[in-house]
Amino acid sequence: MAPSPTHNQSEPLLPSKLANEQFSSLSTTSTTAIKALSILRIAVGASCIIAPRWSCALFQFPIPAAYSVMPRIFGVRDLILGELLITAENKESPDGGRREIKRALWANIGADVVDVGSVLFGLATGTVGRAPAAIFGGGAAAFVILGVLGLRGL
Repeated sequence: MAPSPTHNQSEPLLPSKLANEQFSSLSTTSTTAIKALSILRIAVGASCIIAPRWSCALFQFPIPAAYSVMPRIFGVRDLILGELLITAENKESPDGGRREIKRALWANIGADVVDVGSVLFGLATGTVGRAPAAIFGGGAAAFVILGVLGLRGL
């Protein structure tokens, strides 16, 4: 059986669309969720890069100066994911950039799911306290929810 022209087997999460298909504008909920996620991610990333010890202290996770490189690494990741998402829309492309927005949202969701798992592992092994785990894990879970809300309107 020949593959359907509207489904690409190599990309199950991102089904292709026909070139002549018209796309409506994104819903207000999706647009707001996408913008909020990208801006929050850029802000968190920039704060971890610029002031890693201060940023971690906000989350009740004090780190010694010698380890300040670690929050910077995660800050760069967040900054890049936020920038990728905020620049994904392309009104010139036939689909309005929806394919790229979906890719960026899935990258964000994937990173946040791994973050939640890492926090839970740290909590279970006693390397992360309850308060930082609740703050980090809750933040990552909120980012997952924003990503899913963004995907719903695509």
